[in-house]
Amino acid sequence: MLLRQICKLYGRQSPIATGVVHRCLSSEAKYVTVEPDSEMENVAVVKMQKKPVNSLCSDHLHQLATTFKDLASDKKYKAAILTSAFPGIFCAGLDLLSMYGRTQDEIYSFWSKFQQAWINLYNSPLITVAAINGNSPAGGCVLALSCDHRVMADEKISIGLNETKVVGLMNCGIVAPFWVKDTMLNVIGFRETDRALQQGRMFSPSEAKDIGLVDKVAPLDQLMPLSREYIAEYLKVPYVPRYLTKQVMREETIKRLTSKLHEDADFTARFLTQEQLQKNMGVYVQALAQKKKK
Repeated sequence: MLLRQICKLYGRQSPIATGVVHRCLSSEAKYVTVEPDSEMENVAVVKMQKKPVNSLCSDHLHQLATTFKDLASDKKYKAAILTSAFPGIFCAGLDLLSMYGRTQDEIYSFWSKFQQAWINLYNSPLITVAAINGNSPAGGCVLALSCDHRVMADEKISIGLNETKVVGLMNCGIVAPFWVKDTMLNVIGFRETDRALQQGRMFSPSEAKDIGLVDKVAPLDQLMPLSREYIAEYLKVPYVPRYLTKQVMREETIKRLTSKLHEDADFTARFLTQEQLQKNMGVYVQALAQKKKK
């Protein structure tokens, strides 16, 4: 994750890199699956399955955006559980190769897909739960924060917006964009967000629970049952009034981005194509490739 230095209601219609280097192989690849929950009606289980670590390339972001757009208009579903097909990793954040060696137009397009994925998830009329079954740095943390509720496995994993520490590795001035900051701020408040972003902190499950970054910490095999419990409580509330309230609560945050979509993506594209930054990024990519060979 990166950036910034410097209803039809009754009808149900309604831009973080972590140093991850995995290229999207094909626009035909299926990186997101949707299945009905095995135990609860009206609940979709959305699984990320981009090997090996669910890095967010253009195709993956596009599929996430499309998935949550389609679910919003599917009357069969009232809730969705977002999780990973790979225990140990929820989502490793934005794919570095989607930003390295790319043109401004390519990065603009990539960032626009990131924006849209966030909008479609954050503003979804569905009751959304992140079942965090693995590490969730940067863009992965953004996805989790965009859900209504977060349940995290009690494992040796972590979650957070660690951009400033990645910056140190890359020797680049990259920080979280304003709308990502706003998303975290809405969940854990100003003081905790201020400290978390400046320090690039990654939180253990218990630390994340203590500051309200996640709502529950539980054994891995209890993530789905606890997600269902949360959904069941919210399903007791009439669907449309609940969503209208959710929409009101998120409206200002979403409008801050939607009113500046072009400016945000254009700034990112110009910023990330600076010659020195690209050189630094190239050194980092090579270092990661060498590390992978060992």
